[in-house]
Amino acid sequence: MKFSLFTLLLLFTSFSVFGNPAPEKRATRLPADLDTEDGIVFKEVEGQKLVFTLFRPLEKKYDNSPLLVYIHGGGWGGGDRFKVTRSGIIDVIRGLNKEGITCASIEYRLVDGKPTTAADAVADCKDAVRYFVKNAETYGIDPDRIGTFGSSAGGHLTLVTALGKDDDYPCDPAFDGPEYTIRCVASYYPQVSFTDRPLMTVGNFRRPQRLIPLLGGPLEEHRDMAQLLSPIDLITLDSPAIFLAHGDADTVLSVDNAIAMEKAAKEKDVPVECVISKGAGHGFSGAAIDPTLEEITGRTLSFLLKYLAH
Repeated sequence: MKFSLFTLLLLFTSFSVFGNPAPEKRATRLPADLDTEDGIVFKEVEGQKLVFTLFRPLEKKYDNSPLLVYIHGGGWGGGDRFKVTRSGIIDVIRGLNKEGITCASIEYRLVDGKPTTAADAVADCKDAVRYFVKNAETYGIDPDRIGTFGSSAGGHLTLVTALGKDDDYPCDPAFDGPEYTIRCVASYYPQVSFTDRPLMTVGNFRRPQRLIPLLGGPLEEHRDMAQLLSPIDLITLDSPAIFLAHGDADTVLSVDNAIAMEKAAKEKDVPVECVISKGAGHGFSGAAIDPTLEEITGRTLSFLLKYLAH
């Protein structure tokens, strides 16, 4: 089945975000109490410079610091590195910085009507990690103590980045070479399958056509790639520890995703923690959610420190 560019654009606009203010203005959101450097280029692809914001440790506790890479959400077609400043997310970054851990909030190619697919976004996220590994001495990074963290679309991408094999995605060979270890991954309200219809019954993916921009065509023609973009299918006995948090009132991406992911991890004896917040919608919205955002943040920080700081 053929799809015109107009059709792809129409499908894309149902879950994308437009109209971000200029980067210079958004950079003012970065907290003054953190040691940041913004706009560092890690990759150039298709005429686009991909950049990150670096959050240096507030206290030097390691000769070579552990690293956490944050991957923003935005429906795969929107958002930017400054989403890290959201309440809850930035508190995790601040907590890690206080414990001597370096953090980075990265950008990736968006699925915004161009030929870009979710596989390209994964490749960019992986290349960001590989950039730090290749430049470990410059940034004082320990390549064997890396974690990833993301929310929503970023929650999906962070899982694929941590669980998928580099060779299965269109990564840049310029970053090939040095070995590294992702020890843990934290994911908020993610989509964990692009093939399991019971996990796609609310919000974004009720209609199978929503997958077309992400896969570059219909599922029937891209099922192999859909599986490579499905974190639940990527879990192995050697997978890193997984932290999941989701609201049971989420109408954008079903809480069943987190529940299914937890079950799949346990079946492979992969360390996993799963927090289900009662009454919470997407983004942990809600007036009286339980556990609260503050409590979820604390659980996330404790999990990341468990695997990165020890």
